[in-house]
Formats: sequence, structure tokens, C-alpha cells
Amino acid sequence: CPGLFGQFAVQPLRKALLENYDKRLRPVRDQVTTVRLDFDVALRQVVGLEELDQIFTTLLWLRLYWTDELLQWNASQYDGITTATFHSTEVWTPDLFLINNIGGGSGDLSRVTDVTVTSEGRVAWRQPGLFSSACEVDVSGFPYDKQTCKLEFSSWLYGGAQMDLFNMSTSMDMTAFTPNDQFEVEGSEVWKKETYYSCCPDDPWPSIELHVHLTRRRLFYIINMVVPCLDLLVLNLAAFYIPPDSGERLGFTITVLLSLVVFQQLLTTQLPATSTSTPMLGKFFTATIVLVTISLLITILVLRLSHPSHPSRPLPRWIRLLLLHYMAYFFCM
Repeated sequence: CPGLFGQFAVQPLRKALLENYDKRLRPVRDQVTTVRLDFDVALRQVVGLEELDQIFTTLLWLRLYWTDELLQWNASQYDGITTATFHSTEVWTPDLFLINNIGGGSGDLSRVTDVTVTSEGRVAWRQPGLFSSACEVDVSGFPYDKQTCKLEFSSWLYGGAQMDLFNMSTSMDMTAFTPNDQFEVEGSEVWKKETYYSCCPDDPWPSIELHVHLTRRRLFYIINMVVPCLDLLVLNLAAFYIPPDSGERLGFTITVLLSLVVFQQLLTTQLPATSTSTPMLGKFFTATIVLVTISLLITILVLRLSHPSHPSRPLPRWIRLLLLHYMAYFFCM
């Protein structure tokens, strides 16, 4: 049985490698040597962007590569075996954390997968993870807004002299990406960043930053908010063509005003409460409400002038000129 024979050959290899192995120490024979960690990432899915809480949730596939000098062997002494697998809890793995984590937990990598090791000591660790990071949302252009969310990975324990990080590409792999219903991913960026802290000014602290550029899918908001608001604005203008004697003009204008207020309340429940930026759609609703309010006041004035109290007095000349000449010409009456 070749498979059974290979299994028996791997067992002594694993025993020999792990016998005196200490996973708490960096995988170098000389502790002065810097561990080089190559970082690659694939964006699997944008789970969501919660505007109210400003939380960006993504599903990432992390691919980490480094050299473990303590996991090297001569393949000829072990029946030609050139690769072996270990669980990520059996060997040294980098203590990477999501620095701007905002979800439950510490933001570290869950060690649930195996690592692959070659006879030269080259280690490959492919680890999926669901990450929630803080994202500053700018809703000034809503629903035509674009967002850029950041994820920053770094070590809490090792500085640049002990473990250095390197990005293998300048963008995230999106080969297996699943589209999001609310946002479209325009692109991504990956780069290395070095930060100097007051505790250790001579040792840079490396990190890998991921930037995801999002554009909101706006068709839903156009159909359900923008178009109804435009319809109400047109209906408000049409209210001036209702005869004042019918008694329906005032109630019609008030109904339009209340409808706009309801739409504005729906908008505020979906966006973060902030005074630093006002959504474009919110400004549009506010301007429309102001116009409808002015229209309502004009309607009240027209009704008041159409049904004067007794004894009635003739209208001043400037009011008759304004209503019967200028406004009549403006409304094609």
C-alpha cells in the first residue's frame, strides 16, 4: 500500500522535527536574524458596510509565507518526502492582528488550518478570516457616494528588527470574489507601512494596509426615494392649478408636505447621525420641503384673499399687481 507506506514515512519525520521544537520562539537558529514574512491576500466577499455604526466587514483569504530554519530536513533520508503538513497550533506562526479591529474579539487570526512546509523550510499558511474594521463613512454624496475602507494588519509582539512584513502584490486578488448587493468594489490597494513609536524610536513597526474602494449601487435609492420626491415636487406645483373655491388645495399641499417629511425620516434612519457631512439627498429633501412650505403659505394667502372677512376692503395696488400681473404671467394664467 503506497499510501500507508508514505504515512509511516511521514511519522518519523514529524517526530524528528517537533521533538525539540519550541513554537514560542521565532523560527531562526540565530535570534538576531530577522524573519521575513511575505503577505498576500484575496478578497472573497464584502459582507457589508454598516453606515450607522461605521463597521466594514469582509471575508478575506490570507496567504502568508516565511522560512522556518528549524523545519528543514534531508528528503533522501525520509523516502524522498519534500513536503509535510502541520497544524498551525503545532509550529510557530506570526502573531498578526487587525489593528483597526472593531468586531468582537481581539482581531487575531484563528488558527484553524494547516501549514505546508517544504524540505527547505519554506512555510505556507493559507488562512480564511471574517474581519470587522472601523471605517469612516462620508455620506455627503449619498446615494452617489464612494467609500474607502482600510484594514491594517501588524504584529503586537515583533518589531521590524525581529519580523519584517512585505506585500507580494499591490492589489488584492479578486479571482473568487462574490459581489455585494449594496456596494460595488472599484478597486483595492495593498502596501507596506512603517510606524515609529516613542517606546522604540530606532525600530520601525511594519504593517500591511489594505484599502478597498467602494461605490454604492444607487438604483434602489433612485427608484424608492429620488423619483417619489420629484413626483411630489411636481404635484406641489400642480396644486396651484386647483381652483381655490374647491377647498382641496390646502389639504392637498399639506399631504405633499407630510409625505416629504416621512421620506426624510426614512433617510435619517439609514445614515449615521453626524454634523460633519450632510447627504446630498437630505439637502434635496430639505430644499423641497422649504419650497412646499412656501407653497403652503402662498396657498393660505390665496385662500384668505379669496374669502375675505366682512366688511371687505379692496386689495392694495401692489398686491393686485403682484398677483394678477407678475405671478399670473409666471404661471401662464
